[in-house]
Amino acid sequence: MAFRLLVTDDLSPEAVELLRSVDDIEFDVIKGLSPEQLAETIPGYHGLMVRSSAKATAEVIAAADELQVIGRAGVGVDNIDLQAASERGVIVMNTPGANTVATAEHTMALLLGMCRNVPQAAASLSSGKWERKLFKGTELRGKTLGVVGLGRIGRRVARRSRAFGMEVICFDPYLSDDRAHEMHIERVSFDELLERSDFVTLHAALTPNTKGLIGKEAIAKMKPGVRIINAARGGLIDEDALIEALQSGHVAGAGLDVLTKEPPDMDNPLLHMSNVVVTPHLAASTQEAQREVGMQIVQQVVDALHGDDFRNAVNMPVVDRHVLKELRPFLGMAERLGSLQTQLAEDAITKVEVSVEGEVIDDYIKPITVAILKGVLEPVPTGSVNYVNAPHVAIERGIIVAQTTGLHTTDYPNIISCRVEWDGGTRTAAASLFSHDEPRIVDVDGLRIDVIPEGTILVTVSHDEPGFIGKVGTMLGELGVNIATWRTGRSEPGGYAVSFISVDSNVPDETIERLSKTDPIERITKVHL
Repeated sequence: MAFRLLVTDDLSPEAVELLRSVDDIEFDVIKGLSPEQLAETIPGYHGLMVRSSAKATAEVIAAADELQVIGRAGVGVDNIDLQAASERGVIVMNTPGANTVATAEHTMALLLGMCRNVPQAAASLSSGKWERKLFKGTELRGKTLGVVGLGRIGRRVARRSRAFGMEVICFDPYLSDDRAHEMHIERVSFDELLERSDFVTLHAALTPNTKGLIGKEAIAKMKPGVRIINAARGGLIDEDALIEALQSGHVAGAGLDVLTKEPPDMDNPLLHMSNVVVTPHLAASTQEAQREVGMQIVQQVVDALHGDDFRNAVNMPVVDRHVLKELRPFLGMAERLGSLQTQLAEDAITKVEVSVEGEVIDDYIKPITVAILKGVLEPVPTGSVNYVNAPHVAIERGIIVAQTTGLHTTDYPNIISCRVEWDGGTRTAAASLFSHDEPRIVDVDGLRIDVIPEGTILVTVSHDEPGFIGKVGTMLGELGVNIATWRTGRSEPGGYAVSFISVDSNVPDETIERLSKTDPIERITKVHL
């Protein structure tokens, strides 16, 4: 049987030649397809290979009667409807490591170009001017570089920066101190990084939690004269706040490869400021990276169609599609359980223990553990975490993973329990599935509870005292925040209590700060599930 593959974007000549060399692969290259045109074209194809221009929408995937795998030649999969693909049993894979070196090197190019005014000086000289005094630069040696996100790219930037004589500190809440120490990097809080850094470089994924990470408040905590580099995602920076700080001089310079809107409006001030070096999303645009990404995705898609390997699959915990269909609700629940544990942990998680009980899931602790790890690591601000690489990312971050028994004994027919440890603390939480498809958090540190793990939830630890609900409800009501549900587990009347307060809209950080000072709250955390 021959497999048919549709390619919608350019591939390197080497990648095309690799496709031609596979005997049972027939492929067509059709570029510039709109989603509607792609939906009309896709029937009969077993594989789809895209970059960023083509969009594999739910309608496209519904029309793909033979589709088995979608390969994204690159990292981000925003142009692929992952939920629709998963529901149809279509494997989605990307190439997260192919452009690592190219992006790290471009970050260094921005760093050096910004410090020495290279593009501005070159432009000045090309226009016939000789303005040596105007372009006095600054050295890297002896300066402090703050790396936000110590994933594959962040680690390479840190290593190269140390070679320039820089002191490197990092903020990565999902990295253990031991792992940071092994790399000769000091792990600090986000606020400390802002306060100490002469340069701040961003290597974080764009998530609801990291959007606008560098905004007016963050910039105010930075040293006067700080310089900012971003070759990750444009939305990490509040551009209005950055422009204001560049104009005032609080931020001395910026090196940007990504912008919030791409292509940008040509009247964007960042394109015309003398203290900004900006490039049109070039970080991965090297001959070597483009060749590597094309070769990788071709080999991955071919191997997946042959059933030989499923590396870098972003949505596939098990190979057997029938098992996957049965397990999918449990896997989604396990991800949320892991995410909850990470968001509630008071420091970087160093150990994860998983236990499963129940006739449906007893034999599948391994994929469930992987799903929990994906949830634990997904907030990691350093790139995509999927069912294939989650165990490896955990190892990279020094997290010990154990599959155990007896974490929980309950009356639920199927239950997933997860115990996490961090420096100075531990928490056990458990989840069960109601009516085959309704996930619930049912236990937190031995306290019975019934929580739907979705949306924005305020989690409080408090003493069980009269009037507590009224105080919190009044404060939220004054802000126009509606409480959807309120679930509490307590040790005994008047004892220790944990409350999960689901709200219909976001709660500002300043409100969380006010609530944290309200008796009898001991701790309050905002989580997103």
